[in-house]
Amino acid sequence: EAKTEEAKPEEDKKDEAETEEPAADVEMKAESEGPVEKEKDAPADKRAGLKEPVTFHAPDTTLNVVPSSHGALACLTDGGVQYLIAGARASVGLKAGRYLFEVKIIEVLNPTESWSRKGGPAPRQLVRVGFSTAGSSLVLGESEDHVCFDTEGMFTAKKQSEEKSSKFGRDQIVAVLLNLDPKSPNKNTVSLFSNGERVAQPQPLPENLHGKPLFPHVSFRNVTVQTNFSAHVWKELPFKCRTVGGAAAADAVVTPSSEPKDGKYEVVLPVGLPDEGTFEWLDTFLAKNPQYVELSDRKVLEWAAASGLSRPEKRGWKHCNDKPEFNFGVGGMDDFSVRRMLNSVAPIVPRHYVVMEVQKNLQESERKETLKRFSFPHFKQVALVAMGEPSKEYMQLQHDKLLKIKQEKEDQVWQNKQREKLRKRTIELRQKEIAAKRAAAAAAAAGQSEEKKDGEEEKKDEEKKGDDMEVEEETEPPKVELTDEEKKTWFAPPATPDLTSYMLEKAFANFSIPEKSEGFQEVRFAWQSEAPSKEYLRKWVTDRKRTTRIDDLAPSQAFQEKLKEWQKLFSEWQSKQAEHKAAAAEKAAEGASAEGSAEGSAEGGAEEEKADGEEEQKQVAKQDIMSVEDVCNANGAPLFKEFSFEDWALLQLRFELFLLQHFFKADVNDPDHPGVHENHIAFYYTKYFKKQLNPKLYGVESMMDVIKLVADTMEVEAEMLKTHLTVGLDDLARFVKIGETSRRERERRLSAGDETARVKIEPLVLQQQAAGSVIPQAVPAPRVGVVAPASWQPGGQRQQWNDKGGYSKGGWNDKGGKGGKWQRRW
Repeated sequence: EAKTEEAKPEEDKKDEAETEEPAADVEMKAESEGPVEKEKDAPADKRAGLKEPVTFHAPDTTLNVVPSSHGALACLTDGGVQYLIAGARASVGLKAGRYLFEVKIIEVLNPTESWSRKGGPAPRQLVRVGFSTAGSSLVLGESEDHVCFDTEGMFTAKKQSEEKSSKFGRDQIVAVLLNLDPKSPNKNTVSLFSNGERVAQPQPLPENLHGKPLFPHVSFRNVTVQTNFSAHVWKELPFKCRTVGGAAAADAVVTPSSEPKDGKYEVVLPVGLPDEGTFEWLDTFLAKNPQYVELSDRKVLEWAAASGLSRPEKRGWKHCNDKPEFNFGVGGMDDFSVRRMLNSVAPIVPRHYVVMEVQKNLQESERKETLKRFSFPHFKQVALVAMGEPSKEYMQLQHDKLLKIKQEKEDQVWQNKQREKLRKRTIELRQKEIAAKRAAAAAAAAGQSEEKKDGEEEKKDEEKKGDDMEVEEETEPPKVELTDEEKKTWFAPPATPDLTSYMLEKAFANFSIPEKSEGFQEVRFAWQSEAPSKEYLRKWVTDRKRTTRIDDLAPSQAFQEKLKEWQKLFSEWQSKQAEHKAAAAEKAAEGASAEGSAEGSAEGGAEEEKADGEEEQKQVAKQDIMSVEDVCNANGAPLFKEFSFEDWALLQLRFELFLLQHFFKADVNDPDHPGVHENHIAFYYTKYFKKQLNPKLYGVESMMDVIKLVADTMEVEAEMLKTHLTVGLDDLARFVKIGETSRRERERRLSAGDETARVKIEPLVLQQQAAGSVIPQAVPAPRVGVVAPASWQPGGQRQQWNDKGGYSKGGWNDKGGKGGKWQRRW
């Protein structure tokens, strides 16, 4: 019996071991099959369900989505739109409970690709399914308010993607489950199922999405998808779960339909001046009115970037806010086919639009063209003018922006100073270390004790720590404030202009305030009323005309004729000067070689001739230059007989600037365009005379210095090029008289030792010849010692003007021919 009793515990242990073995096998089997499904069947819910069907409202779909009444979503695949990801957000969001919706890819599209430098975005076909908050981006995965799974097996949350699921494709039914049940072990998670089987473990929702209503969301490219929100699922899951369409009303949030009561959707054309609000004001408007969809190039660029298209950061001169450069390297995008396609599609889908075109919305003809596109009866055309003094709210935003920019600049300056201080301190400490080592070496050589050296080292270490602490004890950057003048600023300067200078200069004269007569049903004013806005625009255009150059201005025929007349006369004057000098030189040569004249008699004749010349100069000097009737015969000699190269150059400059300002006014023929602005003198000079006006060739640094060279005729007053003269263009000889007066005054100052009167003009000034001129500009007679430019010399070699009125060998001599030796100045 004792043995039997001892055997019973052994048998019990054996039985327990046998019962435990199957449990271990189950656990091992569960581990091999994957995690245990924690989701349970949904209990019965007697609460009231949704009354509204789950659908997709037009404002919650991208422009390339083609919805249907049975939950199917297709996308446009032509004209560059095939590169953009389509997006659609459902009208019902979830704030509690556990619900799912299903998606199936029913068609895969392969649209024709146009030319491409680097290929389109990848993958070519894409589907993303998940949830998002109301008002967030329609491209799923491009906002921190999104969570989603995609066909590549990635899970995206807070714009970060990780591989968390299996891939899925065509004809597979995928279900996205959102669990917001606080009693569930998978609360605040989202899961993915494919054909009824789990393919992704529950993924936690980001903290920023907790407590917010989350809406089913689908994004796709080059596919057609079918969505299911009905109460019946297409593919049963391992547990019972209700769909979004079968959700309790208490657990859901319904987005109301955006259809207006009168059936009229507004098409708003914002009208504002470039760099004065425009896009920044539009951002504030859209924040208050999210039902509007913006139609603009900047939104296309944002959409393209969210779809995976990239472009270089470097921008060219054509880049501006209104018409930014695309430059994606992809056909359909860079040729603006995508813009044309979206402009064609937008009027077909009824929704509220904001058509943002800064330049076009300011021009009546362009506004009418835009209204033609939205002429359907379900649209109401509205012009919204934001011009003049902004609202206090907007000005505060601009002042905050100005303060931020100013603070960033101050922070940068402060950081640079701190780095420089640290650099100098580091150098100083290094120098001290080197000096200490040298002192230690000298002390060791002198036989000092080690204790003394250790004490000195400790002292130096303490000093170094103190120095380091001194560097660390720096204050923060000073806080800046706006000055009273800055607080008066209405608009902060934009980082990128709204329009390029070319676009602005070509169109600003046609800017106007919209009128109902153009086809608008309503004209609203956001800031100032109609009358102040019109006056503000008038002043803006007038001021702009003063400072904006006219690129397409063409010189008139009257200008061309007067210029030819001047060139002919200018050449004749130079010829007469050359003839006069040649005759004087010939007479002097004949007198010097007269037969039978003694050397003394020759000297006496020369002295007599010299005396006669001096007397003649005195008589000319006494003569009133302005009273000379014939500049070619003033006391038997040309008034310009003493003109040097510089005088001819200044004479031509004097007349050309006078001619420019005269005909500019006539050719523009606009009272609001008073003349040539100082910033555009060189531009218009080139446009009229077909040559450059380079201050360096006149020996000065700036255009204002060039004007000062002919201050007796021209000046810059109120930023405009003007003349002192009251004479017309009939008295061209008057310019010679002014030139002779200027020459004598310059000689007088030089004789008195005033070197500031000396001018240094390059011969190239007169060498330039207007393109297409019939009368060539005569080569001037340089002064003795003046080096001719290389372009005047055979082989490009420099020659020196000789003392007989011509270039030596290869140049012109006093007989009008060639001769002499080469003389080069290097």
